[in-house]
Amino acid sequence: MGYKIQFKFLKDRSFVKIKGNNKIENKGRVRLSTIKISGSNNYLILEDGARINKATISINGTNNTVRIGKNCDLNSLSIVMDNKDSLIEIGEKTTCAKTQIVSLEPYDIKIGKDCMISYDVEIRNTDSHKILDSVSKEWINRGKEVIIKDSVWIAMRSIILKGSIIDSNSIIGAGSIVSGKVKSNSIAVGNPAKIVKDNVEWNRESVVGK
Repeated sequence: MGYKIQFKFLKDRSFVKIKGNNKIENKGRVRLSTIKISGSNNYLILEDGARINKATISINGTNNTVRIGKNCDLNSLSIVMDNKDSLIEIGEKTTCAKTQIVSLEPYDIKIGKDCMISYDVEIRNTDSHKILDSVSKEWINRGKEVIIKDSVWIAMRSIILKGSIIDSNSIIGAGSIVSGKVKSNSIAVGNPAKIVKDNVEWNRESVVGK
C-alpha cells in the first residue's frame, strides 16, 4: 500500500506523508512542519484555530489519535507515538515552546486547557526500555498514563514521567522531574518534584515592563 501525500500543506513549507488508511483532519494551520503517519487507523486532528509551527510529528501503530484543541499555539512540538489504542490530547488554548511528547505504551497522555508549557520540556508515558525482575523475568516497569489538568504552567527543562497527575492551576518549577501527583494551586519543584507552596495561582501576564 503506497503513500499518500497531502499537498495542501506544502504551501506553508510543511511535509506531510500518510501511509494507508490513516487520516488528518485539519481545521487549523500547519507551518514549517514534518508529519508522518503510518500503521493503521491513526488520526491527527487539529481543531479550529489550532496552530503548529516547526513541529515534527510521527504516528505509528494501530488505532491511535492525536488531538490538538481549539486555538492551541504549539511551537517546535515533537510527538513520537508508536502505540495501540492510545490518545494524546492537548486541550484548547494550550501553548508550548519546544516540547517533546513520547507515547510508546498503551496509556493516554492528556494535557488540559490553557496550559503553558515552556521550552525543553519532555512528557512521556514510558521508560522506552524494559526492566525485568532478575528471578521471574517479569516486566516490572510498564508505562502509565499521564494527566495534566487545566491551567498548568510547566517551566523550562522539566520532565513529566509516566504516572504523573498534575492537578489544575499548579506550577512545575524549572528543571523539575515529576512522577507522581501534584495537587491543584500548588508549586512543585525539584527531583523528584515536591510541593513547596500551596494556595497559589498564575496568569500569562509578563513581568517585562511592569
